[in-house]
Amino acid sequence: MNPENQAIEKALIGSKTVHHLARQWMGWAVLFFLVSAVFGLMMRYFFIGEIPYFQFKNLLHAHSHVALLGWGFLLVAGLLVFFFVKDQKRIKIYLNLLLLNVVVVIGMALTFPIEGYGLFSIGFSTLQLFVGYGFAFYFLQDLKKTEKSNATSLITFSIYWMVLSSIGLWAIGPIGATLGRLHPLYFMSVQWFLHLQLNGWFVYVLLGLLLHFLGEKGFKINIPKTFEYLLHISLFLTYALSVSWSTPMKGLLGINGIGVIFQAIAYFFILKPIVLVLISEFELVKDWATKLLWLGIISLGLKAFLQGLLVFPELAQISYTIRMFVIGFIHLIMLGAITFSLGGIALKNNWLPRDASSGWGWFFLALGFLLSEMLLLGQGTLLWLKLGFIPSYHFLIFLASTLFPIGLSIILYRIPKNSSQNFEHQNANSTKINNPKNKKPMKISMLVTIVVSVLLLTSCGGGSENQSTSKAPSAEKVEADPRGIGEIKKVELKEAIDETMASNGKAIVDMKCTACHQLNDKRLVGPGFQGVTNRRSPEWIMNMITNVEVMLDEDPVAQALLEECLTRMPNQNISISESYEILEFLRKNDEEKAGERDGAAI
Repeated sequence: MNPENQAIEKALIGSKTVHHLARQWMGWAVLFFLVSAVFGLMMRYFFIGEIPYFQFKNLLHAHSHVALLGWGFLLVAGLLVFFFVKDQKRIKIYLNLLLLNVVVVIGMALTFPIEGYGLFSIGFSTLQLFVGYGFAFYFLQDLKKTEKSNATSLITFSIYWMVLSSIGLWAIGPIGATLGRLHPLYFMSVQWFLHLQLNGWFVYVLLGLLLHFLGEKGFKINIPKTFEYLLHISLFLTYALSVSWSTPMKGLLGINGIGVIFQAIAYFFILKPIVLVLISEFELVKDWATKLLWLGIISLGLKAFLQGLLVFPELAQISYTIRMFVIGFIHLIMLGAITFSLGGIALKNNWLPRDASSGWGWFFLALGFLLSEMLLLGQGTLLWLKLGFIPSYHFLIFLASTLFPIGLSIILYRIPKNSSQNFEHQNANSTKINNPKNKKPMKISMLVTIVVSVLLLTSCGGGSENQSTSKAPSAEKVEADPRGIGEIKKVELKEAIDETMASNGKAIVDMKCTACHQLNDKRLVGPGFQGVTNRRSPEWIMNMITNVEVMLDEDPVAQALLEECLTRMPNQNISISESYEILEFLRKNDEEKAGERDGAAI
C-alpha cells in the first residue's frame, strides 16, 4: 500500500475510533440521565400514590446525584475531551476516568435509594470527587496546548469552580462532627457545592463551549475581559442568596442584588455576539438540532432574567420559600440550558445520533421540559398570589414527567443503532476498521464496571452495623418545653373548628408548605401533617411556624426533626395571626384524616 493510502486509512481509522468513543461516552451519559429521570418520576408519584420500600428523601438524593455526577459530568467532560484532546494516547487516560465514573455513579444509583446518605453512598460520592480531580488535573494540562481565547478562559475557570465546589462537601464532615449537622455552616457548605456546580462549573463551561463551537465554524468572538471579571464577581456575590436561605441576615439580599446586576451585564455582553452569529448563520427552522441549541440558549437567558428580578428583596425571599420556584430554576439550568445547549452541540458534531427516531426522542424530552416548567413556575406563581392550585396539578406534572424517560429511552436505543450505520466506508481496506477487536474495549469496560461495582459494594460489608458509632456521643438530654420557644405561651382552643380561619390557613399551607409536607402521614422533604396536633401542643406548632430559626437552634424536638430530615425549614415570615389560621387548618385536617385532634393540647 502506498504512503498516501496508508495516511488515508489511518485518518479513517482515527475518525472511526474517535466517533465510537464519543458515542460510547455519550451513551453512558444518556443512560444515567434516564436513571435520574426514573427517580424523578418516582418522586412525582409520591404526591398521587404510594411506592413501598422507598423514601422520598432517599430518591431525591439519588435523583440529584445521578443527574449532576452522571449525566451532567459525563456530558460536559465528554464534550471537553472530544473538542480539545487530540492525542489518542491521552484520550485513553480519560477513558479510564470514564470507567471509574461509571462505576461510582452506578454505586450511587444503587445505594442512595436504599440508605440515603449512608456509608456506601458517601463512599461512592467521595470516589466521584477524586474522578473530578483527576479529570481537572489532566484536562488543564491538555487545555494549555490550545490557543488562548475567551472560550479557553471560561472553560479553565469552569474547572476551577468544579474543584472549588468540592470544598463544601469536604467541609460537611468536620462541621457535622464539631458543630453538628444543625449548624448553619453545615447547610452553607451544601449550598456552596450546589451554587458553584450550577452557576460556576456548568454555566461557565456552557458559555465556553458555545464560543468554541462557533470558533470552529469560523466565527471568532472576542469578549472584553471586563465582562469575564464581572461574571466572576457575580458568582460569589449571588452565593449570598443561598446563605440567606439557611441563615437570614441583614444585607445578604442586598449583596445578592448587586450580584445579579453584575451577572445580567456579563451575560448580556457574552451572549449577545453568540446570539447574533446564531441568528445570521443558524436559522431557527434549519433543523431540529439547531432548535434544541436555541432552546438551551433561551433557557440560559431566561435564567439570567429571573435572577435579575431578585434584585428586589421581596422577590428574592419568595424565590426560595416557594419550592416550585426552586425546582423550576434548577431544572431551567440543568435541563434547559445545559442539556439542550450542550446536547445540540453534541448533535451538531455527530457525537449523538441525529436520525429521525432520535429526533422524536429529543422532541419528547423538550416537550416534557416545557410542560413541567410551565406547571412548576405557573403553580408557584399562583401560590404566591394566593390563588390556590391548578386542578389535578400533581397528576398533570406526573404525566409531563413521563415524557422524560420516554424520550431518553428512544435516544438511548438509537445510539448503538445509529452508530453502526454511520461512518461506513466504501474503501476495500475498510475491513480493518470493522475488525471485531475494535468492539472489545466496550465489552471490557462493561465487564470491569460490573466487577468493580461488586467489589466496592462488598468491600464495605458490615459497615452498616457500626455506622452508628460514627456519631458523637450525645450530651445529657435536655428536657424540651412542650410549648416550644417563642412568643406563644398559651393558646385557647375553641371546641368547634372556625371554618373561615381553617380555609385561610389552607391557602397559606398550599402556598408555603405543601412542596415539602403532605397532608397525610407520609414524609416528603419533611414529615406529614396528619396527627401533628396529637403529637405537638398548639403553642409548639405556632412557635415553630413563627420563630423557626430559634426553634431549630434551641428546641430539642425541632432539632431532632432536623437531624432526621436534614433539610432546614426556611423562615416564611408568617405572622402570629396567620400561624393561628394554619393551626386551625391542621386541627381540621387531623379531625378528617386521623379521626381525632388536639391530643397534645396542654
